[in-house]
Amino acid sequence: MEISRMNVDFGNSMYMNMIDGYFFELPTNVVEISRESAEGKFTSSIEEPEELKGRLLISTIIDDEEKFFLVGEIAENEVLGNNHIRKLHNKATSHITYIMFLAATSYYHALKKDENSDVVINYFSTMLPIWLLKQTSKFSEMQSTFANRFKGHHEVKILTPGMEKTLNINVQEAVCRIESEVSRWSIKKNFDLEDNAQADLFKGNDTVLCDLGGGTDDFVLLPAGLKSPISRDSFDYNADKPFLEFLEQFRKEKLVEHFKTVRDLETFIFTNIDKSKMERKDGNTGQKFDLTATIKKALKEYAQIKITQVENTFPAPKDKVYKYFYFGGVATVLKESIMVVTEEKYGQEISEANHIIADDARMLNLFGLEVLSRAEEAKRLSEV
Repeated sequence: MEISRMNVDFGNSMYMNMIDGYFFELPTNVVEISRESAEGKFTSSIEEPEELKGRLLISTIIDDEEKFFLVGEIAENEVLGNNHIRKLHNKATSHITYIMFLAATSYYHALKKDENSDVVINYFSTMLPIWLLKQTSKFSEMQSTFANRFKGHHEVKILTPGMEKTLNINVQEAVCRIESEVSRWSIKKNFDLEDNAQADLFKGNDTVLCDLGGGTDDFVLLPAGLKSPISRDSFDYNADKPFLEFLEQFRKEKLVEHFKTVRDLETFIFTNIDKSKMERKDGNTGQKFDLTATIKKALKEYAQIKITQVENTFPAPKDKVYKYFYFGGVATVLKESIMVVTEEKYGQEISEANHIIADDARMLNLFGLEVLSRAEEAKRLSEV
């Protein structure tokens, strides 16, 4: 099986892929188990490839030893399944990113029902967050190291009954971009590499890209016209009060009787944020609980914190007006709160003109990778 483009966003909450234009995601959950546990995990086989997404059990060789992993949905209920949310997730060194890559490739291969166990990925692209890149003297050093982690040969065994197979994966070319900064390409261009009309909103103003994530927030200051950042000082991040940590504290203090885990609460909010009522229904009794006011009050308070952090990161000079462009998974749930808070703070006109929330907020980084990978593909084809 040959894959032309594989673009990957290793999110702290959800792992997102776009493989030759096909999008799917998996919860960022990886739990290592023993060989014995792996052999006795399932009591029945699956028949349809789509079922593999919820029952991913794989193994691979790490440090000369075969190790076994539950990945994605099936790992969510494991004790350590969400352990990484309580600390900064070092994607450059963590085994989580590598195992998620192997699992996603395995799932995509199953969907394609390809009998060939060799998978060739011509172009693989991903990204690293600013807080990690800031640890090095040159961003490019860690970018190259991370990209090379995926370049070359990999072997993975799919152990889920009914889907057993060993895959040999070969990545021909791998690149690593700067998370958040890469999103500007999804504003500038569409997938056909044509100019995007939305970019006109930022022609006359320097713009602060505000990537609000589950673990950290990344900020990039761009010159007018969404041009490339000027220097290393144009990049910054915030690790105070990350969203998943905030949600876990909120759950324990206000909603512990309704949600067993932070994942349950996060999923409920993402699913219901655009509804007029955010109701929780007891499956046993049928009783309904209206959580709208409680949750929206908390989200507004959180948005106030985030906006203050954003504006303090790159304070606008007195002779300039910055535009703030919010995206990332958390921006999706904070959209209404950001609009309310900025309107209360600055009035409706300034709020609407200068504080803009992306329509496809959680997808923007991945879309940026897709635009760049298509541009690279077009360039290669033109040189043939």
